[in-house]
Amino acid sequence: MKSKNHKYALLLVVAVTITASGAMSQAFAQSVEDGMDGYVKGTSGIFTGNPNECWFDDGEGNMLPCRIDTGDTAWMLMATSMVLFMTPGVAFFYGGLARSKNVVNVLGMTLMVMGLMSVQWVLWGYSLAFSTAEGDANQFMGGLDYAGFNQVSPYAPLGAAGPCGDTWAAAYQMNAMVDEDICSQDWPGTVPHQLFAMFQGTFAIITPALIIGGLVDRIKFSAIVIFVLIWGTFVYDPIAHWVWGGGFIGGGGLDIDPDLSPSYALDFAGGTVVHISSGFAALAGALVLGRRLGYG
Repeated sequence: MKSKNHKYALLLVVAVTITASGAMSQAFAQSVEDGMDGYVKGTSGIFTGNPNECWFDDGEGNMLPCRIDTGDTAWMLMATSMVLFMTPGVAFFYGGLARSKNVVNVLGMTLMVMGLMSVQWVLWGYSLAFSTAEGDANQFMGGLDYAGFNQVSPYAPLGAAGPCGDTWAAAYQMNAMVDEDICSQDWPGTVPHQLFAMFQGTFAIITPALIIGGLVDRIKFSAIVIFVLIWGTFVYDPIAHWVWGGGFIGGGGLDIDPDLSPSYALDFAGGTVVHISSGFAALAGALVLGRRLGYG
Protein backbone atom coordinates (compact mmCIF):
# COMPACT_ATOMS: atom_id res chain seq x y z
CA MET A 1 0.00 0.00 0.00
CA LYS A 2 2.85 2.31 0.87
CA SER A 3 4.56 1.71 -2.47
CA LYS A 4 1.33 2.53 -4.30
CA ASN A 5 1.08 5.85 -2.48
CA HIS A 6 4.65 6.60 -3.50
CA LYS A 7 3.78 5.92 -7.14
CA TYR A 8 0.80 8.27 -7.03
CA ALA A 9 2.88 10.94 -5.30
CA LEU A 10 5.59 10.59 -7.94
CA LEU A 11 3.00 10.89 -10.71
CA LEU A 12 1.65 14.06 -9.10
CA VAL A 13 5.15 15.55 -8.79
CA VAL A 14 5.87 14.80 -12.45
CA ALA A 15 2.58 16.41 -13.55
CA VAL A 16 3.22 19.53 -11.46
CA THR A 17 6.80 19.76 -12.75
CA ILE A 18 5.69 19.55 -16.38
CA THR A 19 2.99 22.15 -15.84
CA ALA A 20 5.34 24.50 -14.00
CA SER A 21 8.00 24.09 -16.69
CA GLY A 22 5.48 25.01 -19.36
CA ALA A 23 4.39 28.09 -17.43
CA MET A 24 7.97 29.23 -16.88
CA SER A 25 8.89 28.69 -20.52
CA GLN A 26 5.86 30.73 -21.57
CA ALA A 27 6.88 33.54 -19.22
CA PHE A 28 10.47 33.40 -20.48
CA ALA A 29 9.30 33.48 -24.09
CA GLN A 30 7.48 36.74 -23.40
CA SER A 31 10.53 38.34 -21.76
CA VAL A 32 12.11 39.37 -25.03
CA GLU A 33 13.55 42.60 -26.24
CA ASP A 34 12.38 44.82 -29.04
CA GLY A 35 13.03 43.20 -32.41
CA MET A 36 13.32 39.61 -31.15
CA ASP A 37 11.06 37.02 -32.79
CA GLY A 38 8.85 39.67 -34.33
CA TYR A 39 8.15 41.38 -31.02
CA VAL A 40 7.61 45.13 -31.24
CA LYS A 41 8.06 47.15 -28.08
CA GLY A 42 4.92 48.98 -27.03
CA THR A 43 2.59 46.46 -28.67
CA SER A 44 1.09 43.17 -27.56
CA GLY A 45 2.16 40.07 -29.35
CA ILE A 46 5.11 37.84 -30.14
CA PHE A 47 4.89 36.55 -33.70
CA THR A 48 4.52 32.78 -33.62
CA GLY A 49 4.85 32.16 -37.33
CA ASN A 50 1.63 30.15 -37.29
CA PRO A 51 -0.02 30.49 -40.73
CA ASN A 52 -3.42 29.71 -39.20
CA GLU A 53 -3.28 32.72 -36.87
CA CYS A 54 -4.21 36.28 -37.76
CA TRP A 55 -1.11 38.49 -38.05
CA PHE A 56 -0.48 41.45 -40.33
CA ASP A 57 2.50 43.52 -41.45
CA ASP A 58 2.34 47.09 -40.16
CA GLY A 59 4.29 48.33 -43.17
CA GLU A 60 7.58 48.52 -41.31
CA GLY A 61 8.33 44.82 -41.36
CA ASN A 62 6.71 44.15 -37.99
CA MET A 63 4.16 41.35 -37.64
CA LEU A 64 1.36 42.43 -35.31
CA PRO A 65 -1.64 40.45 -34.03
CA CYS A 66 -5.09 41.21 -35.38
CA ARG A 67 -7.61 42.98 -33.21
CA ILE A 68 -9.04 41.11 -30.22
CA ASP A 69 -12.52 41.89 -28.93
CA THR A 70 -12.36 42.42 -25.17
CA GLY A 71 -16.03 41.61 -24.63
CA ASP A 72 -15.82 38.30 -26.47
CA THR A 73 -12.61 37.47 -24.64
CA ALA A 74 -14.17 38.21 -21.24
CA TRP A 75 -17.16 36.03 -22.07
CA MET A 76 -14.97 33.18 -23.30
CA LEU A 77 -12.99 33.33 -20.06
CA MET A 78 -16.25 33.09 -18.14
CA ALA A 79 -17.51 30.24 -20.34
CA THR A 80 -14.22 28.37 -19.93
CA SER A 81 -14.50 28.66 -16.15
CA MET A 82 -18.09 27.47 -16.13
CA VAL A 83 -17.36 24.41 -18.26
CA LEU A 84 -14.40 23.60 -16.02
CA PHE A 85 -16.64 23.79 -12.95
CA MET A 86 -18.90 21.17 -14.54
CA THR A 87 -16.30 18.47 -13.81
CA PRO A 88 -16.37 18.85 -10.00
CA GLY A 89 -20.15 18.99 -10.37
CA VAL A 90 -20.08 15.64 -12.14
CA ALA A 91 -17.85 14.30 -9.36
CA PHE A 92 -20.38 15.19 -6.66
CA PHE A 93 -23.26 13.95 -8.80
CA TYR A 94 -21.67 10.55 -9.39
CA GLY A 95 -20.55 10.43 -5.76
CA GLY A 96 -24.14 10.91 -4.65
CA LEU A 97 -25.30 8.05 -6.86
CA ALA A 98 -22.59 5.65 -5.67
CA ARG A 99 -22.51 3.72 -2.40
CA SER A 100 -21.19 5.68 0.56
CA LYS A 101 -17.94 3.71 0.70
CA ASN A 102 -17.15 4.73 -2.90
CA VAL A 103 -17.81 8.46 -2.64
CA VAL A 104 -14.20 9.45 -2.00
CA ASN A 105 -12.99 7.11 -4.74
CA VAL A 106 -15.38 8.64 -7.27
CA LEU A 107 -14.38 12.17 -6.29
CA GLY A 108 -10.70 11.26 -6.53
CA MET A 109 -11.02 9.66 -9.96
CA THR A 110 -12.97 12.59 -11.37
CA LEU A 111 -10.60 15.23 -10.02
CA MET A 112 -7.65 13.16 -11.20
CA VAL A 113 -9.08 13.35 -14.71
CA MET A 114 -9.00 17.16 -14.48
CA GLY A 115 -5.27 17.24 -13.80
CA LEU A 116 -4.31 14.42 -16.13
CA MET A 117 -6.26 15.64 -19.15
CA SER A 118 -5.08 19.22 -18.60
CA VAL A 119 -1.47 18.10 -19.00
CA GLN A 120 -2.33 15.78 -21.90
CA TRP A 121 -4.21 18.56 -23.69
CA VAL A 122 -1.29 20.99 -23.48
CA LEU A 123 1.39 18.48 -24.41
CA TRP A 124 -0.25 16.78 -27.40
CA GLY A 125 -4.05 16.58 -27.15
CA TYR A 126 -4.88 20.01 -28.56
CA SER A 127 -2.45 19.51 -31.40
CA LEU A 128 -3.97 16.17 -32.41
CA ALA A 129 -7.45 17.67 -32.30
CA PHE A 130 -6.97 21.09 -33.89
CA SER A 131 -3.74 21.30 -35.85
CA THR A 132 -3.54 20.40 -39.53
CA ALA A 133 -1.97 17.19 -40.77
CA GLU A 134 -0.55 16.60 -44.23
CA GLY A 135 -2.83 15.51 -47.06
CA ASP A 136 -5.76 13.17 -46.53
CA ALA A 137 -4.55 12.29 -43.03
CA ASN A 138 -6.05 15.59 -41.89
CA GLN A 139 -9.52 14.12 -42.41
CA PHE A 140 -8.93 11.81 -39.45
CA MET A 141 -6.25 13.27 -37.16
CA GLY A 142 -4.31 16.48 -36.66
CA GLY A 143 -0.54 16.77 -36.51
CA LEU A 144 1.89 17.77 -33.78
CA ASP A 145 2.45 21.39 -34.81
CA TYR A 146 0.79 22.64 -31.61
CA ALA A 147 2.46 20.13 -29.26
CA GLY A 148 3.27 21.82 -25.97
CA PHE A 149 1.13 24.77 -27.13
CA ASN A 150 3.81 25.59 -29.68
CA GLN A 151 2.61 28.35 -32.04
CA VAL A 152 -0.49 28.89 -29.89
CA SER A 153 -0.47 32.64 -29.35
CA PRO A 154 -2.02 34.33 -26.30
CA TYR A 155 -2.38 37.48 -28.43
CA ALA A 156 -3.48 36.64 -31.97
CA PRO A 157 -6.78 35.01 -32.98
CA LEU A 158 -7.22 32.28 -35.55
CA GLY A 159 -8.13 33.13 -39.13
CA ALA A 160 -7.02 35.19 -42.10
CA ALA A 161 -6.39 38.93 -41.78
CA GLY A 162 -8.69 41.50 -43.36
CA PRO A 163 -10.64 44.73 -42.73
CA CYS A 164 -12.66 44.65 -39.53
CA GLY A 165 -15.75 45.98 -41.30
CA ASP A 166 -15.95 42.81 -43.40
CA THR A 167 -16.00 40.37 -40.49
CA TRP A 168 -18.90 38.26 -39.28
CA ALA A 169 -18.56 39.97 -35.89
CA ALA A 170 -19.04 43.49 -37.25
CA ALA A 171 -22.79 43.03 -37.73
CA TYR A 172 -23.71 42.17 -34.15
CA GLN A 173 -21.26 44.73 -32.79
CA MET A 174 -23.12 47.51 -34.63
CA ASN A 175 -20.10 48.35 -36.79
CA ALA A 176 -17.95 49.15 -33.77
CA MET A 177 -15.08 47.58 -35.69
CA VAL A 178 -13.87 50.08 -38.26
CA ASP A 179 -12.25 49.21 -41.56
CA GLU A 180 -8.98 50.84 -40.54
CA ASP A 181 -8.40 48.04 -38.04
CA ILE A 182 -7.28 44.57 -39.09
CA CYS A 183 -9.39 41.66 -37.86
CA SER A 184 -9.67 37.94 -38.39
CA GLN A 185 -12.16 36.99 -41.09
CA ASP A 186 -12.92 33.57 -39.63
CA TRP A 187 -14.41 32.01 -36.52
CA PRO A 188 -13.38 32.20 -33.70
CA GLY A 189 -11.65 35.37 -34.80
CA THR A 190 -12.27 37.73 -31.89
CA VAL A 191 -10.52 35.85 -29.06
CA PRO A 192 -6.87 34.80 -28.63
CA HIS A 193 -5.87 31.43 -30.01
CA GLN A 194 -4.66 30.29 -26.59
CA LEU A 195 -8.02 31.10 -25.00
CA PHE A 196 -9.79 29.06 -27.67
CA ALA A 197 -7.45 26.15 -26.88
CA MET A 198 -8.21 26.48 -23.16
CA PHE A 199 -11.95 26.51 -23.82
CA GLN A 200 -11.70 23.36 -25.90
CA GLY A 201 -9.54 21.81 -23.20
CA THR A 202 -12.38 21.98 -20.69
CA PHE A 203 -14.42 19.67 -22.92
CA ALA A 204 -11.46 17.31 -23.21
CA ILE A 205 -11.49 17.21 -19.40
CA ILE A 206 -15.17 16.59 -18.78
CA THR A 207 -15.68 13.98 -21.51
CA PRO A 208 -13.59 11.19 -19.91
CA ALA A 209 -14.93 12.28 -16.52
CA LEU A 210 -18.43 11.40 -17.73
CA ILE A 211 -17.29 7.83 -18.39
CA ILE A 212 -16.47 7.25 -14.73
CA GLY A 213 -20.16 6.87 -13.87
CA GLY A 214 -20.23 3.60 -15.80
CA LEU A 215 -17.01 2.30 -14.24
CA VAL A 216 -17.68 2.86 -10.52
CA ASP A 217 -17.25 -0.40 -8.55
CA ARG A 218 -15.75 -1.96 -11.67
CA ILE A 219 -12.24 -0.54 -12.10
CA LYS A 220 -9.17 0.26 -10.00
CA PHE A 221 -7.94 3.81 -9.52
CA SER A 222 -4.61 3.02 -11.18
CA ALA A 223 -6.36 1.47 -14.18
CA ILE A 224 -8.50 4.56 -14.74
CA VAL A 225 -5.34 6.68 -14.95
CA ILE A 226 -4.01 4.57 -17.83
CA PHE A 227 -7.43 4.30 -19.47
CA VAL A 228 -8.03 8.06 -19.48
CA LEU A 229 -4.70 8.83 -21.16
CA ILE A 230 -5.21 6.18 -23.84
CA TRP A 231 -8.88 6.99 -24.43
CA GLY A 232 -8.25 10.73 -24.55
CA THR A 233 -5.46 10.33 -27.08
CA PHE A 234 -6.92 7.70 -29.40
CA VAL A 235 -10.67 8.34 -29.07
CA TYR A 236 -11.49 11.87 -27.92
CA ASP A 237 -8.77 13.75 -29.82
CA PRO A 238 -9.56 12.14 -33.21
CA ILE A 239 -13.33 12.63 -32.77
CA ALA A 240 -12.79 16.27 -31.80
CA HIS A 241 -10.71 16.67 -34.94
CA TRP A 242 -13.38 15.00 -37.10
CA VAL A 243 -16.09 17.37 -35.92
CA TRP A 244 -14.45 20.60 -34.70
CA GLY A 245 -10.90 20.49 -36.04
CA GLY A 246 -11.53 20.36 -39.78
CA GLY A 247 -11.88 16.59 -40.15
CA PHE A 248 -14.18 14.63 -42.42
CA ILE A 249 -17.39 15.13 -40.40
CA GLY A 250 -17.32 18.85 -39.71
CA GLY A 251 -14.79 20.03 -42.27
CA GLY A 252 -16.77 19.29 -45.40
CA GLY A 253 -15.23 15.92 -46.20
CA LEU A 254 -18.50 14.13 -45.42
CA ASP A 255 -21.08 15.42 -47.89
CA ILE A 256 -24.32 14.55 -46.10
CA ASP A 257 -26.77 16.35 -48.39
CA PRO A 258 -25.60 18.38 -51.42
CA ASP A 259 -28.84 20.39 -51.30
CA LEU A 260 -28.01 21.76 -47.86
CA SER A 261 -25.60 24.58 -47.16
CA PRO A 262 -23.44 23.75 -45.34
CA SER A 263 -23.78 20.10 -46.31
CA TYR A 264 -21.62 18.80 -43.47
CA ALA A 265 -22.34 18.18 -39.79
CA LEU A 266 -22.44 20.99 -37.23
CA ASP A 267 -22.03 20.21 -33.53
CA PHE A 268 -22.64 23.33 -31.46
CA ALA A 269 -23.00 21.77 -28.00
CA GLY A 270 -20.78 18.69 -28.09
CA GLY A 271 -23.51 16.12 -28.64
CA THR A 272 -21.24 14.09 -30.90
CA VAL A 273 -17.80 14.83 -29.51
CA VAL A 274 -18.69 14.74 -25.81
CA HIS A 275 -21.93 12.92 -25.10
CA ILE A 276 -22.05 10.18 -27.74
CA SER A 277 -18.39 9.28 -27.31
CA SER A 278 -18.48 9.22 -23.50
CA GLY A 279 -21.83 7.43 -23.39
CA PHE A 280 -20.75 4.59 -25.64
CA ALA A 281 -17.39 4.37 -23.85
CA ALA A 282 -19.15 4.01 -20.50
CA LEU A 283 -21.49 1.37 -21.94
CA ALA A 284 -18.58 -0.55 -23.47
CA GLY A 285 -16.65 -0.36 -20.20
CA ALA A 286 -19.61 -1.67 -18.20
CA LEU A 287 -20.14 -4.55 -20.63
CA VAL A 288 -16.46 -5.52 -20.73
CA LEU A 289 -15.81 -5.23 -16.98
CA GLY A 290 -19.05 -6.94 -15.95
CA ARG A 291 -21.21 -6.48 -12.87
CA ARG A 292 -20.35 -4.01 -10.14
CA LEU A 293 -18.51 -5.55 -7.19
CA GLY A 294 -20.91 -6.43 -4.41
CA TYR A 295 -24.02 -6.49 -6.59
CA GLY A 296 -25.61 -9.83 -7.44
